[in-house]
Amino acid sequence: MSSKVVPGRVKAIFFDAGDTLFRPYPSVGEIYARTASAYGIECDPNVLESEFQSAWQKRGGLSSLGAETNEAKERNWWHTLVEEVFASHGGVPNFDQFFGELHRSFEEKHLWEIYPEVCGVLAHLRTRKLILAVVSNWDLRLPKLVRNLGLDPYFDFLLSSSMCGATKPSAKIFEEALNQAGAKPSEAIHVGDTYEEDFVGAERLGIRAYLLDRAGIGNSVPDRVRVRSLSELLDLV
Repeated sequence: MSSKVVPGRVKAIFFDAGDTLFRPYPSVGEIYARTASAYGIECDPNVLESEFQSAWQKRGGLSSLGAETNEAKERNWWHTLVEEVFASHGGVPNFDQFFGELHRSFEEKHLWEIYPEVCGVLAHLRTRKLILAVVSNWDLRLPKLVRNLGLDPYFDFLLSSSMCGATKPSAKIFEEALNQAGAKPSEAIHVGDTYEEDFVGAERLGIRAYLLDRAGIGNSVPDRVRVRSLSELLDLV
């Protein structure tokens, strides 16, 4: 990294949630397969994972809901996506019951893995008296999940797309985060793992953005605004 934030200029740091702070464990495909098995449907977890990723990309992720969203819209979005994933497997009996169980299960601690450096980084940033927040395309399950994972003491507030009524990269959700933090765009940092939603969305508003690239696959983002681990933030604040 060749570019550093000037010390004392940063007031708030916003973090994406999924694939930034934590990830599904062992995978979405494994979780879907395990839940479907209880309904008499046996599927290869790797196939389900591939079909989930394909359906997610096809539907454009939750950001496809744009600047007008709410809990009902997001639950319906997930309902349709899960239907698409299982369509080639003949569907699942009692699908609404199955979906409800699957949907609720993603609030549970054991289905997520916190990345190794996360707690240490957050604890260190707290000592610097920074305002820390989660800003994520997520529904109303986010607060319970963060609490179940034991991460809530690190954050001053959580802001999901359902709470705000807009998804990243919409300016609305970033503006609300700045408002809650009492910070100007130039006083904030946002870090997340998706280029359009996290990097472009934040930077467009004047927030200093960093793209989290754990796999090191690289893209059009310069090295100076790309981090491989959240630990690198400690040298940028």
